[in-house]
Amino acid sequence: MNSTSFRFTPKDTMLVLPTGDGMTIGFLQGPELPLNLAIEIHKMLSKYNKARIPAEIIRVRIGIHSGAAFIVDDVLNNKNIWGPGIILARRIMDIGDDGHILLSSRISEDLREISDYYKQILRPVQKYSIKHGQTISLYSAYDKGFGNPRPPATKSSVEKTIRERNENFPTAVTIYPHMEVNITIKSPKSQLVHYRRLYEIKNTSENPIYEVVHGIATDVEANLSDLGIKVYDEDNVILPISNVIIDKPYQKEFTTVFNRPIEKLQKGRFYVLEYQVKEKEKYFENHFGVDCNKFVVTIDYPKGVSYPVVYDINLEAESKKRCKLQPKIVTKKRMINTGLDTDRTQVRWAKKNISRGQCFRFEWK
Repeated sequence: MNSTSFRFTPKDTMLVLPTGDGMTIGFLQGPELPLNLAIEIHKMLSKYNKARIPAEIIRVRIGIHSGAAFIVDDVLNNKNIWGPGIILARRIMDIGDDGHILLSSRISEDLREISDYYKQILRPVQKYSIKHGQTISLYSAYDKGFGNPRPPATKSSVEKTIRERNENFPTAVTIYPHMEVNITIKSPKSQLVHYRRLYEIKNTSENPIYEVVHGIATDVEANLSDLGIKVYDEDNVILPISNVIIDKPYQKEFTTVFNRPIEKLQKGRFYVLEYQVKEKEKYFENHFGVDCNKFVVTIDYPKGVSYPVVYDINLEAESKKRCKLQPKIVTKKRMINTGLDTDRTQVRWAKKNISRGQCFRFEWK
């Protein structure tokens, strides 16, 4: 781990215990280290998550407590840590939502006595009930670049939301027989780019598809309302936004409900998502959450923009490799009285049999 709090803490004063998709870290030195580590993790993740689509974002929640814990040996004689302090920290974390850094009142009060800075970033939140009917008082750590200013949802409301969602929108399996993205770079000066994303949908399960989740990532700060979003189906009927899941400066995620549910193996069903944004970093990236039989990208760009290059992105290694298959020029044309720059070029790139998890990036200069 690259954080200062982790690297410069003596290893004999800290114990790390992996727990599936998370970890427990026990510190033997002072109450500041765990909070400082949590803040550093949030800031580094904020940088990593910037301009990534919601499916690629790493989300964390952190619970911090100071209490009794014991170092024990497991059956393989590995050092382990356990005790009531660890158990309560876990239950505090369970209360949190995405982005929360929650602390028990015990460690929060100790920190607030140390520095005025901690008084500013540690805010009390309501009391919460945990296992065995116990009630605890919590503090939430947040400021610019870390934490979540919203209070955690109560467990009952979270469970109700999940239950209602599962009842109303049963799980279905989908593939994209055809997906097409039309990218129009309107001007090399403003870098205003218009996107038209078409998704043909095939439902391969017994359950109908009632809604679709859309993800948009930008490299400039923008509200959902700034993007001029328009979603419509194969009948050109507008699909209104039914739920906004994420509306952060660089990530958007929202749902629209189909006018008619998509039944099993029904043909000719698709939807179109249109929006526009100023692309500071000058690229478009598509990560596939489901299999796609054919993916087509057309890029229409004016004089002054370079020939687009396509890369295969390895998300785990955070690396990219230039694809052997590159776009081909379709047309060169002059645009008159259209609001677009003259002398434009259109290129096309198409690839078949794309598997879930693959990612491609289209870059221009």
